[in-house]
Amino acid sequence: MKKAAAVAMLAATLSITGCSGAGGQEPVDSEPPWTTGQVPGEQGATDPMLREIGQTITLRDDEGHPMQVMVTGIAYRDAFAKNKTLPLTGKYALAVAFTMKSATGGNLGQQTDNHIKWARGPEMVEAWNYVDAPWQGCIDAFTPYATIKANQAYEAITDLNVPVKGGTLLIEDHYGSIARWKLPEADAGTGTEPATRFATQNC
Repeated sequence: MKKAAAVAMLAATLSITGCSGAGGQEPVDSEPPWTTGQVPGEQGATDPMLREIGQTITLRDDEGHPMQVMVTGIAYRDAFAKNKTLPLTGKYALAVAFTMKSATGGNLGQQTDNHIKWARGPEMVEAWNYVDAPWQGCIDAFTPYATIKANQAYEAITDLNVPVKGGTLLIEDHYGSIARWKLPEADAGTGTEPATRFATQNC
């Protein structure tokens, strides 16, 4: 009789805890946080894919023609390396190198289009209004707002004043399509040296 009561009690306990994870805790969503968001794209489409450095995406230039864009490298430097009194909110000057190539030429956007951003959780930083990078004025030949020549890869560098390392780089074209790259929390890749060489010295 006692054995039957014990079995009944065990069955009742399992019916209560059976839908929980190990240790009686609710299961944790195992989906990586950076892939859960749906980024609005052209005509209501979405681009949930988060790319790594070295991966290419096709966006569209100002005339609507395909343009291949690839982030090649990133580097973090002290945003206050040359001037400790700058009115900045971010600790780091982030240099992002990327290439653009198009069969027809064209440009991806102008500075006033505000099409390059950094995000991490609820925080978002815009590239267009950061004018105090340590290498400011030294990398004009790498402006991301240039009109590129047909079938010639163009190397660009953009900079952002970010509060922490890591996060996501977002590039949006004229037509609302958005590409995202996951940024590591340390320097990676290539192409940032024209900027970082002037992180502590004048050009």
